Formats: sequence, C-alpha cells, structure tokens
Amino acid sequence: GEAGGDELNEGESSPEWCNFDAGIIHFSHPMSLKSDDKFFSTGQLQLKAIEMMIDEINIKRCGVLVNGKRYGIQLTTYGDDSSKEKIGAILQNGMKPSLTSHAITTQGEGGSFWLGPYSSGLTGIMSPYANATNTILLAGGAAATSVFQDYDTIFGTFPPTAMYLAQA
Repeated sequence: GEAGGDELNEGESSPEWCNFDAGIIHFSHPMSLKSDDKFFSTGQLQLKAIEMMIDEINIKRCGVLVNGKRYGIQLTTYGDDSSKEKIGAILQNGMKPSLTSHAITTQGEGGSFWLGPYSSGLTGIMSPYANATNTILLAGGAAATSVFQDYDTIFGTFPPTAMYLAQA
C-alpha cells in the first residue's frame, strides 16, 4: 500500500482468498468478564487488544504461515471472576493442554498456547501448570518476576514491576 496506509496486496483483505490448509491454532485464556470483577475494566482492554490481534492475523493476513501452510487462530475465553480459585478450576476443568494436530510446535507436532489474564496474581496461578505441561503462556497482563522466573514456557510483555518507573 501507500506510505501511511494499511492496505495489503489486492485480494488479501478478501475472505475468499484465505484457506487455513493446516488447521487452527487454539489459544485459551481466563479473563474477567463480569462488570463487578475486580480486574474487569483493565481486563476488557486486554481482551479487546487480543481480539483485534486475532482479527488482524486471520482476516488481513490469512492466518499464520508456517512451513508453507496456513493456520488460523481461534480464541476461547473463560470467565475468571478475578479469582485465583476460579483460575485453578479453569485450569483443571477447561484449559487442559491440547496435543492435537490443530496446533503447532517447532517439531511440527501438537501444542497448546495460553494467554494470561490481567494481573500477576492471577497469571501466577497458571505459570507452574503451564510450564509443567510444556504449554506456552503469553502473560501480557503480568509483571511480577515470580510469574516468569524459572519457567521456560512463560513469556510477558511488561517490564518487571520494580522497573516500571525506570523507563520514565
């Protein structure tokens, strides 16, 4: 497209051209969904950003291209009530690691991808379980070092809480 524009090559924004020939990559995450949840306001901002990212990838970019095959992305959201206990229940009953042919890993085998909720306290409940099951967890709403420390499968986007003001 033109400088400053976000247009893609002709036909790429049309759903007719897109074929997820390799299947679907499933992302699961808990999120505060009720207006009286402690982390509702910030969680809704995070959820909207995730939904926008998935729409951008699926619609404008026709999914993710890996080894010449296209994967679509699907999101499953579980209401967490801003509760550590609810996160634990979701992990045990809903967000089981899936080893299906519909997801990818570097070995081309099945895998599982989770997105963390808003807050280090809630995401910290997920970290040990995700790491023990070799599940990739993107903890975009967590900053406490304990969420990530010694966990090879947990990644974040915030600086550590002790470093928040250092960037300013």
